[in-house]
Order: sequence, then structure tokens, then C-alpha cells
Amino acid sequence: MKKLKVILPMLAIIFAIGLTFASVSPKTDLNVQANDYIQVGGSWVAIPEQTCEEGEFTCRVQDGDNGPYEVYDEMNDDEPKSSASPDPNPIEL
Repeated sequence: MKKLKVILPMLAIIFAIGLTFASVSPKTDLNVQANDYIQVGGSWVAIPEQTCEEGEFTCRVQDGDNGPYEVYDEMNDDEPKSSASPDPNPIEL
């Protein structure tokens, strides 16, 4: 009986530690916001997802007098997104 008083709390601690590693956070991938990317001065900047319809032009954005910048789906992409319109979308950086 004396051994049981020592072993049970130790088992409870071990199981509690094990459950912290086994549990999954419910916040994963629920609030993922899609981003597009532009290249400003040689570095990539994340911007909100741009709705550029498929077309023959390149999707571009403009921040006031700065730009226009070509919009990419992923960082380090070779091909910018296409657009149905030649006009850049206005954004705020």
C-alpha cells in the first residue's frame, strides 16, 4: 500500500506530460489567410490575396505613387499571376 501512494502520483504526472504532447491545438489552419507576394527592393512582401481574373495580362498592384508591382502566388515564384485587366489594383503597404 505504501508503494501505491508513491506510484500513483508519479503515473498521473507521466500521463499528464504525455497528454500535452498528444493533444492537437484546434486553432491550426482555421484562421489561415491567403497571401500573395510582391517584390519590393529585392525583398518579398506579403500582401492580401488579390482577385485577378485569368487573362492575358500580368496581375499588378500599386501603392499610391509606388509601383506597380507584379503579384505572385508564392515567394520565389518565376511566373506572376495573370489578370484580365491591364490596370493595377490599388493597395496600402
